[in-house]
Amino acid sequence: MNFQISNTPDGYVVEWYDGDHWHPLRNFGDRQSDAIEFKTTDCPRLDDWNLKALVKRYDPSVKYKRLKNGRMFVKQKGDDL
Repeated sequence: MNFQISNTPDGYVVEWYDGDHWHPLRNFGDRQSDAIEFKTTDCPRLDDWNLKALVKRYDPSVKYKRLKNGRMFVKQKGDDL
């Protein structure tokens, strides 16, 4: 599976290539290191069903922050953006 990070006006977005198109999975805002960690550590562990679910739920206005314990993510709020 192929994954990439795009630096968009909305932030760093991790995308998945399904063989035909690139699909956004999660937006990490200004948190480039969180995007890198998600792309390299978490994405390879996801199966097609999980990836399709992330694509379906993607909202560019929602930005995520990785918690210190690893695979947990929370939506960024106000000052965290």
